[in-house]
Amino acid sequence: MQPAELVVVSCGATESARLLLLSKSRLHPKGLGNAHDWVGRNLNGHTYTGAVGFFEQETYDDLGPGVCISVCDYNHGTPGLAGGGMLANEFIRLPFQFSDDQPPGTPSWGKAHKDFMRRYYRRNIMIQGPTQDMPIWESRVELDPKVNDYWGIPVLRISGDRHPHTIEIANRQAERAEAWLKEVGAISSYQRRAGRGVSGHQHQSGTCRMGNDPRTSVVDASCRVHDVPNLFVVDASVHVTNGGFNPVLTIFANAYRASGLIRRAWKGGGLRG
Repeated sequence: MQPAELVVVSCGATESARLLLLSKSRLHPKGLGNAHDWVGRNLNGHTYTGAVGFFEQETYDDLGPGVCISVCDYNHGTPGLAGGGMLANEFIRLPFQFSDDQPPGTPSWGKAHKDFMRRYYRRNIMIQGPTQDMPIWESRVELDPKVNDYWGIPVLRISGDRHPHTIEIANRQAERAEAWLKEVGAISSYQRRAGRGVSGHQHQSGTCRMGNDPRTSVVDASCRVHDVPNLFVVDASVHVTNGGFNPVLTIFANAYRASGLIRRAWKGGGLRG
């Protein structure tokens, strides 16, 4: 237990939810902020898809920089699709990482594998990007009923799946990425398509979502937990989604905004209201 006049939770979308769920009391039997069972729900992240193209000429020097070209044309506005994402050439990849970017059917060991690595490690371009995940109620963080950590406290358990429409959008992005590579002269290419499974393996968000209605969200617009006046959650867990881009700048911007609101409310005595 840690008493404080003001508490700001910033543990990330999984551990912030875990901390709130662990913080049960007579007044909050389901955990802090969880009167309506929203803490830990709607875990989402990004679904990465794209394509890899292989070229006759060298295209990749494995030295830097990282992403140097991207397009945002498909983040919104595609008829029949809700949302989208950006597409970019990928970050620097070590040879070990490139070994996972070979076309299906390429040998993963032996002479044929080594020959492919020697020929194409510097003759490939990967185009991919994060597709905005649609939040799903059943995708969640919860306390494990059986497994405890070193201190005897329940660890978190992650479960859920991607929305079928997220997969549809992400696979359209893979098709676009492959078309881009073919247009610039790839002699062969293949798509990295979306699959089922839990979202939020990276860019985790959504478990303490922001909203005006306490019945459908955990925090209000100032990141204050609805039913605890002096408790704030300030991290990616308050995002309803991450949009179609890496979320770090959004996290920074919201933290800057929320910190100003917290400071003014604290100095003005508004935390008790």
